[in-house]
Amino acid sequence: MKYVSNGRGSLPLITLIALLSVSLTVNLPGLAVSPMLGKIADLFPDASQLEVQLLTLLPNLVIIPMILISGKITTVRNQTAVLATGLAIFLLAGVLYLFADTMPMLVGLGALLGVGCGLIVPIAAGQLGEWFYGREKVRVLGFKSGTSNGIVILATIFVGWAADFSWHTSFSVYLVPIIPLLLLPFMTNTFIRGHLRQSAPAAAASGQSANVEPARRFARPIVTLCGVIGLYIALTATSMVFTYYLPFTMKHYGLTSSQVGIASAMFYVTAMIGGFSLTPFIRLVGRTGLFVCIIIMAAGLLILGCFHSMATYVVGVLLIGLGYGFFQPIIYNKTTELAPNKALSTKYFSYTLAGNYIALSIVPLIVELFQYVFNNHTADFPYYLNAALLAIVLIVGLLCRRSFVWTTGK
Repeated sequence: MKYVSNGRGSLPLITLIALLSVSLTVNLPGLAVSPMLGKIADLFPDASQLEVQLLTLLPNLVIIPMILISGKITTVRNQTAVLATGLAIFLLAGVLYLFADTMPMLVGLGALLGVGCGLIVPIAAGQLGEWFYGREKVRVLGFKSGTSNGIVILATIFVGWAADFSWHTSFSVYLVPIIPLLLLPFMTNTFIRGHLRQSAPAAAASGQSANVEPARRFARPIVTLCGVIGLYIALTATSMVFTYYLPFTMKHYGLTSSQVGIASAMFYVTAMIGGFSLTPFIRLVGRTGLFVCIIIMAAGLLILGCFHSMATYVVGVLLIGLGYGFFQPIIYNKTTELAPNKALSTKYFSYTLAGNYIALSIVPLIVELFQYVFNNHTADFPYYLNAALLAIVLIVGLLCRRSFVWTTGK
C-alpha cells in the first residue's frame, strides 16, 4: 500500500484520494447548472429571471443552515455516518432531477440537494484539517480547493453542451456523489488509525494537534474568525457574480449555451490551478497574497464588463478564477490555525463555509439592490459594480494589512 506524508508521519494514499473525493461534490449545487440558465428560461417562459436563478440560489440558501447543523452534530464517532447520509441525499436528488419536468419540481429538488450538500461541506474540509499538519496541511487544502473547482470544469462544459440537446441530461452531473460513497470505507477513523504511521508519537500521545500552538496567539479566536469569514464573504460575493449573470450577458450579446459553458468552465480551470499551486504562489508574493488576488479578480470583472467577444469573456473569467483559486485555500488554512483543537476543526469550518454559501446566496440580491438604487439594468452593470466593491475591499485591507486576517505566508 502506497503512503503519503501528513506532516507528522504518513497515511495511505487511498485515504487521501478518498478524502479529496468528497470535495468533488461541494461546488456542484447551483454552479454546475449555471450555463443552462438561459436554456431553462426559454423552456419556462412564464418564469421570471429570479425564479430561474433560484435553481442556483436555493441550494445555497438551504446549504447554509445545514452546514451549521453538520458542524454541530458531527463528532469523531458519527462523522462517517453524517457524511454517508449527506452523500446519499445528494445522490437521491441527482436521480430525481432526471425525471423533473416542472419549475416547482426543479426548485424543490434544489432544496433537497442543499440538504445533502450542507451535511457534507464542513466534513470535506474538517477531515483534511484533522489528519494533516503544517505545510502538508496547507498543500492538501490547496488540493481540496483544486479538486472541488476542477470537477466543475468538466461539469460546466458537459452541462453547456447537453443543454443544447437534452436539458434533463445536464442534471446527471449531480450523480457524482457515488464516487465518495464507494470510497467511504477508506476514510473512516478505524481504517485511518489502523494504517497511520506516526513519526511524532509524543505529540500524538499528548493529544495536541497542529492547531493548538497557532490558536494560542489569539486571545479571542472567534472574533478573529469572524474577520476571516467576513473577508471570505466579501471576496466570494464579488468574484462569483459572473455565475449568475454571465449566461444572460452572453445570451444578450448573441452567444450560445455551449459557449457559456466553455466560458464558465474557464473559471474552474484557473481556480483549480490556483489551488494546486498555492504553495509556490505564497512563496512568490509572501504576505501580500490576498491583495494580489483582489487585483486579479477586479481586472477580470472589468474585462467582462468592457468587452463582449468569446475570447475576452474567457480571459476575464480566467482571471477571476485564478484569484479565487489562490484566496480560497488561504481562508481554509486561516480557519484551521484558529481552531483550538481537532475536535473544533469541523465546527470552525462549518462557520467559515457557511459564510461561503451566504456570499453565493446574496449575490443577486446585492446586484438587484444597486440596480434599483442607480436605476441601471444594463447587462454590464453587475461587473462594474462588483469591481468597484472589490476596490473598496482592497482599501480596507490596506488599512488593516498587519492583521492576521489579511496576511499570508510568514
